[in-house]
Amino acid sequence: MSPGFLVFNFFLFTGIVSAQKSPIYENLPVGKYAVGFKIITLTDSSRVTKPEYNYLGEKNDGDRLRRISIHLWYPAKYNPAKQTLNYGYYCYSSSLSATNEQIADDKKNNQLNNGKSSVERWFGKTTDDAWQKLVSMPMLAQPEAIPLREKFPLLIGILRSLSTSVTNELLASNGYVVAMINSEDADTFSRSALLEIPDMQFALNYLKRIEGIDMNTIGTFGFSGSGFSQVLFSMYDYRVKAVADIESGIYMDVLYQSFSASNYYDPAKLQVPFLHIFSCDLSKQEKYIADFEQKTKFSKRYRLIINQPALHHWDFAAEGYASCIVLKMRGAEQINIQHSFEIASVYLLNFFNAELKKDAAALTFLSGKPALPQIQPTLWDITVLNAGRRSPDRAELENIIRKKGIEQAMDIVRNTLKNDSATNITTWYYMNQLGYTFLQEQKYREAIEIFKLNTEMHPGDANLFDSLAEGYELSGDKENMKKVSEIIMGLLNKKAGLSDADKGIKGNAEKRLTVQSK
Repeated sequence: MSPGFLVFNFFLFTGIVSAQKSPIYENLPVGKYAVGFKIITLTDSSRVTKPEYNYLGEKNDGDRLRRISIHLWYPAKYNPAKQTLNYGYYCYSSSLSATNEQIADDKKNNQLNNGKSSVERWFGKTTDDAWQKLVSMPMLAQPEAIPLREKFPLLIGILRSLSTSVTNELLASNGYVVAMINSEDADTFSRSALLEIPDMQFALNYLKRIEGIDMNTIGTFGFSGSGFSQVLFSMYDYRVKAVADIESGIYMDVLYQSFSASNYYDPAKLQVPFLHIFSCDLSKQEKYIADFEQKTKFSKRYRLIINQPALHHWDFAAEGYASCIVLKMRGAEQINIQHSFEIASVYLLNFFNAELKKDAAALTFLSGKPALPQIQPTLWDITVLNAGRRSPDRAELENIIRKKGIEQAMDIVRNTLKNDSATNITTWYYMNQLGYTFLQEQKYREAIEIFKLNTEMHPGDANLFDSLAEGYELSGDKENMKKVSEIIMGLLNKKAGLSDADKGIKGNAEKRLTVQSK
């Protein structure tokens, strides 16, 4: 029996009691924890969301500050006397600012009908009885349940209240706090980051005060368009330890153009493990997948491709899964469509278990392609790309020099620079400043090696050779000072004309060439 089978079966048979009542969870790796749910609405007083006056010149009344709702799933104490939420609740929960807030029946019914219309638009007609059965279906979460007094890893993202409801509950049952932020939509993915990343950071500052969250183990994930800002977020917020996107289309042509236009976008900045889950059909349109394979090279990357033909985008969400499990309206391919969601769920769980909890079974699961019970192995492919070692930046290099010595520091830099041109030590003035920092401390050997490396990276810059010559001069090494001065003269003689700065550098070189060696 393979390790993967053991992992999958273990979770199947440790599910909480309420999971056994719902067909939605029968084939998913439900964990041992009961799940609580609450909605918390906060005000960010540092951000104003609309101008003082509107388009007509009228004064905008009321609160103009940014309001942020956090939908929170968490391991909780199970209360047998309390009902769980049903599927229908998640159809309208994005309209709520508190867990038990009452909304008008017509508004609630309108959103339930919108949910039904969406399912019928994507998958075909269903009956009113079948839809009513689905919206009444019990889920895992109990509203306002008492949280367990343990610390759990945090998974944060942007809310898709219905689409990731099953996934959010599943993760919480396996010992995660899942915080999804209800954020305004922006017109492009690049601009959405300007709203959503500050929202998540504001939420994190609130969540760190909650007793049951381990702020040292933070992951992030998102489905569809909500996966874009999670990847951007992970490029710059060093609290994030792992990121996953589910069917986000990041590397498809038009979507990539918007995604990569963000000022946050820098593949080399992503240095945490990254799980990219996508359908086989759409993966053929990933024109920019080289960004994942080559440019995101300092992240350990997992690419999970689901091979079921003609998968619908929403088959990666609760809507598609429910159409198989409850509505049973997907025809001959229904079982494989169902398995596709289950595969994605199992990999997402094992990914976070491995990268955030360092769980040995999950690490084994991800290291190969394990067998999953009753699922054809041809239904998915997994590729793992190991992270390369990046080069240190200026501050890190200085720290390495001071702690490990100049020789080890230069070995590290020369061994990593060939694969990392994005580090700021390739910018000449950063290295020149660092060299002079050591020169002023009379640490001549360190300064000289830094100046020397700078000239290797910028062999045509006479100014940098002037710094190296100065280092040799102050150290008393007149022979090497003269050799470098000759290089400077050669570089300047190739120029048609000299600037005032060049003339000063030439004068320095000429003086050094006349110094008598002892």
